[in-house]
Amino acid sequence: MNRNIVVIGAGSASFGLSTLGAILRTPELKGSELRLIDKNEEGLDTITKLAEKANDSWGTNFTIRSSTKRNELLKNADFIITSIAVDREKIWAMDRELGLKYDINHYAENGGPGGFMHTARNAAQFMPIFEDIKKFAPNALLLNFTNPVPRISRLAHHYYGINTVGICHQITFGYMQVGVILSDILGIDVPENFVFRWFDEFENHRTYTIGEQVMEKVQITAAGINHFTWMLSLTDRKTGEDLYPLFKKRLATHNPEFEPFSRALYNTFHLYPITGDNHLIEYLPYTHNVHRKTWERYDIQMYPLGEAGELRDIMWDDIHAMVSGQKSIDLLKDIHSEHAEEIIAGIVAGKKMKDDAVNIPNKGFIANLPDDSIVEVPGIIDASGVHGETVGELPEPIAELCRRDIKIAELTVDAVYNGDKDLAQQVLALDPMIDDLDVAKKMLDEFLENQKEYLPQFYK
Repeated sequence: MNRNIVVIGAGSASFGLSTLGAILRTPELKGSELRLIDKNEEGLDTITKLAEKANDSWGTNFTIRSSTKRNELLKNADFIITSIAVDREKIWAMDRELGLKYDINHYAENGGPGGFMHTARNAAQFMPIFEDIKKFAPNALLLNFTNPVPRISRLAHHYYGINTVGICHQITFGYMQVGVILSDILGIDVPENFVFRWFDEFENHRTYTIGEQVMEKVQITAAGINHFTWMLSLTDRKTGEDLYPLFKKRLATHNPEFEPFSRALYNTFHLYPITGDNHLIEYLPYTHNVHRKTWERYDIQMYPLGEAGELRDIMWDDIHAMVSGQKSIDLLKDIHSEHAEEIIAGIVAGKKMKDDAVNIPNKGFIANLPDDSIVEVPGIIDASGVHGETVGELPEPIAELCRRDIKIAELTVDAVYNGDKDLAQQVLALDPMIDDLDVAKKMLDEFLENQKEYLPQFYK
């Protein structure tokens, strides 16, 4: 059956490229209608030309439509994929500088004060989109990539009643870590003394090249909240052997420079966190204090904002080269997939399949986390949709860390949806990275003043 698939944010280099190639090369979706939406008219036009060229070249028989106006393209949508970002590097740098002004070294995306700021901006972008989805496509399944995934998913589910699944590829980082620790056992080629570095990742994509090889050999079961999930089991796919004891043994003697913060957490809580040091620090108060220099002690790798912008420019060069015929359109077939198309194909074809990580409302999947909170658990996809797998309880100390962030996340969504400055200040006062009420107030005031163009809900 042909379906109507809408992509909001299609005019970006990374998201548009990866989503476009993955959808068009999926056999189960052949003959569907692909609708591309973005505010960036120039970028959208280029991506649309690329889609049309791939569609003709591959004979995939899609109908392709695009517009900067979303209402018409949302009508009768079956699936809506979203990933949006506005001035990302610029405003992430502003968030980081604001934190450092008050001696808080933080990542500006998912947790901590930066997580509040990122949620506030993205919620402002999403609220009118969600209003339109509710009006024009109330029965569509929303597949959201935009961070913070749990908070945007909470906004869609709780305030707009939209059937929402949050998607994140970070579990691949967990498979990469298993591959590094058990490389000889699994037959994975890993550079000697390998440690994660963003510059290497941009050039060699080792997280994916190692992680995807490991996925074929082992099964990780992980659960928690997005970017803060914990490995519950590790088994050999062929034999069913429990590899967790061997992983723990090897971890104890492996290169101490490899993901040192993750290993410190494991040594404390005795369950391995799989999403990597760079994301774990966003949820915990153990690395932000500039005076203790814990950021340096754990060698935390800050996302290189300048280089990310340069990489995006290179991607646009590749896109233009494919559109003009200077490069083969078949490059799209090798673009890494964020697997939204796999979920859609599983539903359309009624093909039961497993997904290692879906972000959905908790329906007892994690027994000691609150019902209806957004959790990340393994999922099963079939003709009736996306369903979470029950994993039981997390160890209680880990569950408490998750509960703390869940409550902050839910209050953040309440504050940014309602434009409630008083509640926003309370949210920052609750944040474990902020230990001074005056700092909570000053940070909020400066954030609202310096970024007011992105925060219309606070200036009604």
